[in-house]
Amino acid sequence: MAGLTDRQKIGHLLRRFGFGASLAEMEIYVPLGVRGTIDKLLDISTSTDVLHPLNYAFKDDKTEAEPGGYRFRIWWALQMVMSETPLREKMALFWHDHFAVNEEDVAHGLAMYDYLERLRENPLGKFKDILGRFAKSPAVLRQLNVELLSKVTPNENFARELMELYTLGEGNYSEKDIKGISRALTGWAHIDVYWRMGKTNDERLRNMMVAGTSGVFYIYAPDINIKGKKQVLGKQVETGDDVLDLLAHHPQTARYICTKLWEFFVYAKPEKSVIDRLAKRFIDLDGEIKLVLKEMAQMDEFYGEKSYRKLIKSPTDYVLGIARAMRCGERFKKDLPKDMNFDQPVPKPVWDQSAGVFYQISQSGQDIFYPPTVAGWDWHEGWISTNILLRRKEVVGVYTWYPVKEEGKDTIWHPDEPVKYVVNEIRKRQPTSAEDIVNYFCTVYDCPLSPTQQQVLTQHFTKMGALQNLNKDREFGWACTTALKLLGSAPEFQLC
Repeated sequence: MAGLTDRQKIGHLLRRFGFGASLAEMEIYVPLGVRGTIDKLLDISTSTDVLHPLNYAFKDDKTEAEPGGYRFRIWWALQMVMSETPLREKMALFWHDHFAVNEEDVAHGLAMYDYLERLRENPLGKFKDILGRFAKSPAVLRQLNVELLSKVTPNENFARELMELYTLGEGNYSEKDIKGISRALTGWAHIDVYWRMGKTNDERLRNMMVAGTSGVFYIYAPDINIKGKKQVLGKQVETGDDVLDLLAHHPQTARYICTKLWEFFVYAKPEKSVIDRLAKRFIDLDGEIKLVLKEMAQMDEFYGEKSYRKLIKSPTDYVLGIARAMRCGERFKKDLPKDMNFDQPVPKPVWDQSAGVFYQISQSGQDIFYPPTVAGWDWHEGWISTNILLRRKEVVGVYTWYPVKEEGKDTIWHPDEPVKYVVNEIRKRQPTSAEDIVNYFCTVYDCPLSPTQQQVLTQHFTKMGALQNLNKDREFGWACTTALKLLGSAPEFQLC
């Protein structure tokens, strides 16, 4: 897009390759320039986990650990808020949509834990490795009703989904290809050993960690594989691994994956010329996602008129954008112990607030671990409905206000650090009018508004006496909190 400044391009990168950024984060990236920002976002080698996912399974009320999938997605919500390598989490979300599984169908908490680990394990690596990781995921196998693929039970549905959902896309294969792949995949299975690893969940989880294994995992039984050559897509294959290699390197897979990447990160319905360029790079780079994204981020179209602030935020983008703009991650750190073993329960304040992040995402229309179909979610316009917009208006972040009760007096609510961060960012710019406050408020939340929407907020801050209460934490903090609900109604705030 002609005329974008480097700062605008960097903000665009942080919204698309992450979940937005606070003004403090922006000041880390701006000195790097556009290319430096691209390189920093793509470098996930320094990524660290805030807590161990199993901290969310162990309980502090003396009852048995509960390794339910919902506990691990709450951990993931914390990770997405606090991560200093947000592209790792954003890319994991992409693969969750691409290799979609529903916890209700999988019906195994440890399979979902294993699935989450696979989502976050080098999500910028080569597509061949990523495909292999998920094609052999117990959660994916359970989702597609695969327990054992033997000589007498080849699974044509699994073979079809492997091509239609994960590699080639609909209509780019034949029934003969399906039959060939289903025969090549025989011998694949998954096994659940979790229930034999101890008498209680606490014991099983500890033994699982000591053994360095998952409670459920993929196995290959060569004796029940149909031997010999199979014809697939005009090539000869023998085993399931041959199939994965063939599909991962097929030119149509390059086009299919590049189209999905572009639609996730940039805009819907990309031009043929855009996909031609990306698919060629995908093939030249042996499907290394990191380098494909780097190519994407250097294309003029990435910053063009169709892209810049035109992508409808997913619920995850929306909620995390607010949380990260308010530096909620910094507040989490205060309630996090410095060193925790995997079998220590997560502190209650951290549990409550990270569960709040997940709840807000879910209420805004995206239930992580519960995609509506095996094809994932409907993106773009699929995120906008009257109900979803009403829910979004209620999102004001986490760690926002806390109560103080004094004996004989009413409970008084005080702004917590994320609200104070917003307040102080506006204060330090020394506004002299309600219009100034609106401009600085929108700067904090990274949202330029139309004159009409600005007027709505100006009236709000004027009515709240914001300028007169600028130095009063409670009064001005409340004006900002209620203003965020108004901002949630603005069409511009639904875009990134």
